[in-house]
Amino acid sequence: MMLKGRELFMAMIAAIFIIGFITILSFDGGMNRSGDNPLPPKWRNVGIQPKEETIETQTDIPKLHNTGNQMPDDQQYIGGEGTTYDKNRRKLPRIKKGAINPFNKIDKVYKENEDLNKERSLKIREEMKFCWDKYREIAWGYDELRPGERRGNDWFGLGLTIVDSMDTLFLMDLDKEYKEAKEWVENVLNHRKDTGRKVSVFETTIRFLGTYITMYSLTGEQLYLDKGRDIADLLLYAFQDNSPFPASFVSLTDHKVSNQQWAGGCIILCEPGSMFLELNELSRITGDPKYKKYSDQIVDALASMRPSIPGLYPTLVSQDGSRFCNNQVSVGAMGDSFYEYLLKMWIYQDGVEERYSELFQRSADSIIKHLYKVSKQGDGFITNLEGNSVTNTQEHLTCFAGGMFMLAAASNITGNDEKSALYMQVGENVTRTCAKIYNLTPTGLGPEVAYIDPDSGDIRFNGYKAVSYYILRPETVESIFIAYRLTGNTEYQDLAWKIFEALVEVCRTENGYVGLNDVSNNWSINDNQQSFFMAETLKYLYLTFQPSSVVPLDKYVFNTEAHPIEIQYKN
Repeated sequence: MMLKGRELFMAMIAAIFIIGFITILSFDGGMNRSGDNPLPPKWRNVGIQPKEETIETQTDIPKLHNTGNQMPDDQQYIGGEGTTYDKNRRKLPRIKKGAINPFNKIDKVYKENEDLNKERSLKIREEMKFCWDKYREIAWGYDELRPGERRGNDWFGLGLTIVDSMDTLFLMDLDKEYKEAKEWVENVLNHRKDTGRKVSVFETTIRFLGTYITMYSLTGEQLYLDKGRDIADLLLYAFQDNSPFPASFVSLTDHKVSNQQWAGGCIILCEPGSMFLELNELSRITGDPKYKKYSDQIVDALASMRPSIPGLYPTLVSQDGSRFCNNQVSVGAMGDSFYEYLLKMWIYQDGVEERYSELFQRSADSIIKHLYKVSKQGDGFITNLEGNSVTNTQEHLTCFAGGMFMLAAASNITGNDEKSALYMQVGENVTRTCAKIYNLTPTGLGPEVAYIDPDSGDIRFNGYKAVSYYILRPETVESIFIAYRLTGNTEYQDLAWKIFEALVEVCRTENGYVGLNDVSNNWSINDNQQSFFMAETLKYLYLTFQPSSVVPLDKYVFNTEAHPIEIQYKN
C-alpha cells in the first residue's frame, strides 16, 4: 500500500544514531554486568532533558511441530487498538514455481562453488566446536568464558552460553555438543534460582526466550515450550504501575525491578522495542494471548509518541510513554533493534498488522534523509544524531542496518519498486562500507565506532570520535550474509571469509576466542568469549557458505540475537 498525503510527508524523513563513544554493554555486549548500572562511564553521561510534552519456493526445512497448543488461525495476530485483519493488505511476495525468489538468488552460484562452500563451512563449524569445547572444559555452567584467565564469568548466573548456542549447534549438526546443552537445560537450569542479581529484560528476552521459541520450532519438544513460558512469565513482572513499557531489570526470584540509574528513571528505546517477535510467537505456540497483549501495549505506546523528526525516536523514553528523555537518535546502540523489529514483525506476520509497515517506512525514509551519508570517497554509511548535529560516525552495531534495508527491499514492504531499489542500494552501500572498515585496520577487524572525516572522507578507527575496541560482534557479517543471499554475488562470500580468517588469526587463543581493546594491534585483549559470538557471528558466517535451504530467508526471520523464527504466512 503506497502512502499518500500527510503519511508520505511523515514517511519521507529519516534518522538514526548513536551516542558516540559508547558500548552496548547493557545489551548485546557481554561484559560483567552485575548490579543495576552495568554501563561504562561514557554511556552514563547521556543528558536527561526536563519533562516536556511530546505530543513461494518450497525448500526442505525443519517445520514447526504442531502440538495442539497453537492459537486457532482466526485468533492469531489479534492486533492492537484499531487494527483489523485485511485480506487485501500488502503481503510478502508469493513465489510461484520457476519464478525468481527475491529472498534467494544463490542456488546457481552455490552449486558452481559447492566444494569450496562445503570446505569453508566445515572450517567455521570446527571453530564453533572449538569454542564450545573450551567453554565446556573451563567454564561449564557459567554465563561466558574468559579464555585469558581460564575461568568462567557470570552476569546472569544462568549458563548463558549454553542456551544462546543451542540452535547454532543444532543447525551445524554438532549432535554431541547439542545433546550436552539440552541435558543441562533440562536437568540443571532453573530460572528461579537465587543468583543475587537482577537480569536485563532485553537481554533475557532476545537470548533465552529467543532460543526457546526457536528450538521449539526446530524440534517440537515440550521442554522448550515449557522453558519459554516459564522465563516469559518471570519477565512479565517487569511490567508494573500500569506503564506500557517494562522496567530495564527484574529479579527472577523476588520480582523486584529497577532501571538504569544514569537514565534518570527513563528506559532505553530498544529494550521495550525488541520484544515484539518473541512475545507474539510465544502467544502463537502456547495459545495464550497474554504475551501478545504486552507486545501490543508497547507498540501502541510507541506509535502514539511523536518524535520531532517523524520516525526517528530518541534513544531514551519515559517508562509511562509520555515523553522522550533526550535528543539523541541512533540506529546503533540503544536504538538498533527497535527499527529492526518494525520490519521483521511485518515480515513475520505476513503483513497482517499494517501499523508495523507504516512505522517502519516512516523510520526508514527518515533514516535515509537525515542519517544516511555518502563520504567524499563514495562510502555510504549511517551516522547518529545528537541534537541537530550528525556525528559522522559509523557504529559497528549500526552495520546490521545494511541487511535491514535489503530485507525491506526483498519483502517489498513499500509496494513501490523505485523505493525498494533505493532501499537495496542503501543496504548494499552500508554493508560494503562496514566491510571496508574491517579491511582498513591492521588486524582486519572492525572497531566499535569508526569516524568518517566529512572533508576528506577518510575513515579513522582511532582518535577523534572513534572507539577502537572489537568484541567479536556479528553485525557486519550479518549484513554480508543477507547481501549474499539476496544478490547471489559471491564477492560477499569473499568478504565474509576474509573476516573469518582475521578472527582465527587474531582472536583465537589456546583457550577460546577473545576480543581486542584496540583493532590497531592484537596484543591487548578483551578477555571474554561472548555468547553472541557463538549465537550470531559464527552462525552468520556458517550460513554464508550453506545452501539456501538452510534457514531460507523466505521462511524465517532472525531475532536480534540471530535465533530464527518461522514466518507465519496467511493465505
